Amino acid sequence: MVERWRSETHTFHLRTDEATITLQDVEVLFGLRVDGEPLYTQYEPPHGSTSLTELTRLTHFVPGAEGQMSGQSRVQISALCTYLEALPPVKDRTQQDVVDRHAHLYLLIIFEGILFPNSSGAFVSLRYLVFLEHLDRLRDYSWSGAVLAYLYRCLCRASIGVVSDVCGFFALLQVIF
Repeated sequence: MVERWRSETHTFHLRTDEATITLQDVEVLFGLRVDGEPLYTQYEPPHGSTSLTELTRLTHFVPGAEGQMSGQSRVQISALCTYLEALPPVKDRTQQDVVDRHAHLYLLIIFEGILFPNSSGAFVSLRYLVFLEHLDRLRDYSWSGAVLAYLYRCLCRASIGVVSDVCGFFALLQVIF
């Protein structure tokens, strides 16, 4: 599909016609909101804090082993999964802060592993921490726009040869085509 992608028009050139993915496709197929606040992923930790301290504050995860961090802004996805599996399961009487901790970890994995994957597939960007601060506001954002824009960007970069690996929310391509 990358070979058929035209970055000038954001369409696939197929034998029979041209086709593209729209915001409405994303909303209808995956239930991601079209309207709402725009997403931005330039994360600035609060003054005097770092992405790592914010990660620890929100999830209680502290990277320990060598290689669990890539710089100061990415954490190994397998380390998060291992930590999550070691946590006690959420039950009816689980305290709200523990439920939130589980939600923060799952959402980080969903953001990087499904909606906005990178080509390495091994690390989660901590730029998504800004959206985890207030879980009740997650529904206020235009997730369809962000997911579609990211997929378009990834397809454009791959089609013009800037990168050798392609990434993005390919579930859209699988369903549409």
